[in-house]
Amino acid sequence: MKRIVVFLLVAVCIFVISGCYLVLNCVDFEGSTVGTKYYNGDTLFEQTTRMDMKPFVWSNGTPTSNGVMTVTNGGLAGHSGKDVNLNNITVSFKFPVKPSALILYYGEYGGNINVEINGILENVQDFSDIDGKVIGGVTVTLTSVSGPKGVLNLQGRITSFSIGGQELWIDHICPRK
Repeated sequence: MKRIVVFLLVAVCIFVISGCYLVLNCVDFEGSTVGTKYYNGDTLFEQTTRMDMKPFVWSNGTPTSNGVMTVTNGGLAGHSGKDVNLNNITVSFKFPVKPSALILYYGEYGGNINVEINGILENVQDFSDIDGKVIGGVTVTLTSVSGPKGVLNLQGRITSFSIGGQELWIDHICPRK
């Protein structure tokens, strides 16, 4: 009996350490204080995910490093609790393992959007411009779109992921293994 218990403990440890779990922790910004601002070069950690603030690229191709990400609680991304407003800034997500899928709730209220997947940047006016596209080997689809709010779905091996906007709210970023 003791051998079985030890074996099971070792198996669970290997399972967890190897990253072989189906759902990673979602980023919901619940640990941040409403009104907190993050600027280009800042880093934020939530759960096991690192988020780096990077320059945003306007629709004319000009980058800016004068943006800000602000923690809010107005529900503008379409999910419950806190969300964040991206205003001329890009957030690069570094997950503890490379996910094979990801969902992200968004609310787009103006300006252009930067979506970078596996090193390929798409600089578009609206999320609808990338619906059905393959970016960096990852399939992009939108679901539950209601007015300016929707859910971005990514399917495929994701080695890097960044998103930026001008009047963009995001929340509930959930990588899947």
